[in-house]
Amino acid sequence: MKLKPDQLTNHLQRQGLQSIYLLFGDEALQMMECGDKLRTFARKQGFSERIVLSVETGFSWHELRDQANSLSLFATKRLIELRLTNKSPGDAGSSALIEYAEKPPRDTVLFITADKLDQAKQKSKWFTALEKTGVVIQVYPIEVAKLPEWIAQRMAQVGLQANPDAIQMIADRSEGHLLACAQEIEKLLLLYPKERIEIAHVLESVADSARFEIFDWVDAVLWGDIPRSVRQLQGLQRESCEPVLILWALDKDIRNLAQMAYAISSGQSLEQVFGQFRVWQNRRALINKALQRHKLLKWHAFLKHSARIDRIIKGAERGNVWDELRSLSLQVAGIR
Repeated sequence: MKLKPDQLTNHLQRQGLQSIYLLFGDEALQMMECGDKLRTFARKQGFSERIVLSVETGFSWHELRDQANSLSLFATKRLIELRLTNKSPGDAGSSALIEYAEKPPRDTVLFITADKLDQAKQKSKWFTALEKTGVVIQVYPIEVAKLPEWIAQRMAQVGLQANPDAIQMIADRSEGHLLACAQEIEKLLLLYPKERIEIAHVLESVADSARFEIFDWVDAVLWGDIPRSVRQLQGLQRESCEPVLILWALDKDIRNLAQMAYAISSGQSLEQVFGQFRVWQNRRALINKALQRHKLLKWHAFLKHSARIDRIIKGAERGNVWDELRSLSLQVAGIR
């Protein structure tokens, strides 16, 4: 069965989980959101044990067979994530995937993610076996001509309305990069939650001097310039900048860096990662330094800390938001 990304929610609600899902493509935002949607739905259905297998150099396909044939140690339902990224299954992988598709284990969902697969791979025996037994979701980049429509729909989903010129400006500034569009919409929602978005709002979201100071502070944190980052955060606090905006700016880069760290751990080169995540030339040295300072597990820990600060801001957890922002930023900057 083949699905489009926007059909996944309806499919899950109507038909429930299938035994196999293959998600592939080269558009980061849709890949990420489809994966999150599937994991969340599986968790709600009682799939509380999650096993991650990454096909890297030295990976043995016996690991997939072993997981398929073993009983769950911790729960009755399991989600097995098999991450192909840009790797080809090869003969051993093809045999293992075909064998799995012929007899999927009970109470187990196999969720496979891969980069863009060419037509030859889509006609291979392992691909057709997965498509016959499970669900295949191919992610396509949004065409530039259709990007304004996508932005309008995305804004409507979060309760924002905008005039066509403002939408076109967002599309032009993001250069077709959906992640950049989504981040721009998040910024506008934070700044103008109850207003119709006009061109002036889009311009102000970039030209606001306080926002420049926030971004400058994030850059100091990523550089590891601890004295400067502490002074700047104190200045933002004195100027009564909204903690939600400060956290948003830092969390955005932490999330991107976590995804980049995962891509590098999966075998991608730094140049490939820079291209995939559209890292501008003038920020590459900064991002590289942050990636060298912390590995993937650290970035995941930072995301958890960021989520805790978000709960404090919303009043769902007790704590001093400025102390927590200072603590998180110092850890990202390199203080242990």
